[in-house]
Amino acid sequence: MNQISFKGQFVSNINIKKAGYPIPAHKASIVEVNPVNNNDLRVLKGIHELWNGNFTNCIYKEADKINRSKILDPSQKFYLLTEQKENFGRLNPNDVLAEAKVMLDYPSKGKVYLDYLQVQPENSCDSSSKMYEGLGSSFLNFLKKYYKDCEMNLRSLYATIDFYKKNGFKLVRKDSNLMKLIK
Repeated sequence: MNQISFKGQFVSNINIKKAGYPIPAHKASIVEVNPVNNNDLRVLKGIHELWNGNFTNCIYKEADKINRSKILDPSQKFYLLTEQKENFGRLNPNDVLAEAKVMLDYPSKGKVYLDYLQVQPENSCDSSSKMYEGLGSSFLNFLKKYYKDCEMNLRSLYATIDFYKKNGFKLVRKDSNLMKLIK
């Protein structure tokens, strides 16, 4: 079997806001990483080691499972928001500001499921030492625009329901944390 040579691939630039400034004035890059590529898997592992979060662990473990099989699953997509501007084949975990995993055609064809979205802890909304603000919303806005032709769903933590509501999602039922993007 041939090794797939696809490495971190630039997808888009987005503007992010420096903390304390009213307008987005800093460019960041969105990169899709390939879990079959060992360099990309190393980055996901490095992010988890730096942030030590539950979602970072899940993202890394799911990518590692794909890496071990050496079969790319086109329905699972892994994205990073990074300050890095070039050399996306050699991403640096220290430059990553947020990460996400989405599943295409889940739970059914034409739908996108936001499995995980994690912002760097130092830049999360409740951090007093954040350098940037609104990273989660900026990253989420990119995903909503990128998958604009698909229905987007997610299962929110109860603590983040208000965040997703502010970003256009609605609870599917009052007794559930399943949410759907309202367009």
